[in-house]
Amino acid sequence: MSYSLWFKNYVRHPLQLGALFPSSSYLGSLMISHIKSDLDGKLLELGPGTGSFTRAMIDKGIPEEKLVMIEQSKDFVKLLSESFPKANVICGDVKQLTGLLKELGLYQFDEIVSGIPLNAMSVSLRNTICDEAFNLLRPGGSFVQVSYLPRCSVPADVIKAHSAKKIYCGISLRNLPPAFVWRVERQ
Repeated sequence: MSYSLWFKNYVRHPLQLGALFPSSSYLGSLMISHIKSDLDGKLLELGPGTGSFTRAMIDKGIPEEKLVMIEQSKDFVKLLSESFPKANVICGDVKQLTGLLKELGLYQFDEIVSGIPLNAMSVSLRNTICDEAFNLLRPGGSFVQVSYLPRCSVPADVIKAHSAKKIYCGISLRNLPPAFVWRVERQ
């Protein structure tokens, strides 16, 4: 992994990355601990950055061709495309989530893994992104989110509107900074 690439992007766009360092493999394992490797459908990753969570998925046995990633940084998109050539890597902004996926004929996902810094966004933007994500999530699937604050960053209104259930997965102390993981299951 290129720490210089990460740092260069952090300096240019600190609120887009959310953390000064890439996520650790320990955090990646915690983020995907609930996901089964024999997914029927596709898995959507929002804000994969340099691919820490993606690597954890591949190591767990999730087929690369089942992964769809949306990343805003062109530098990271290039790195991800080279590192995971069988995955579908999309350069775009999660604010246009439904439109980006509709263009590719993708309308439903088994699981969603998010590394986007929801806590650095306005409440209305958080609501929009999470609501769109839950509209793409199959019943029984889950939206898992990393947070650097000890609270779930998926808005309570969205959780309620989608009859979802919030689950605290734990904290990864072996990450800089320590990170909390929340999973919201769609019923």
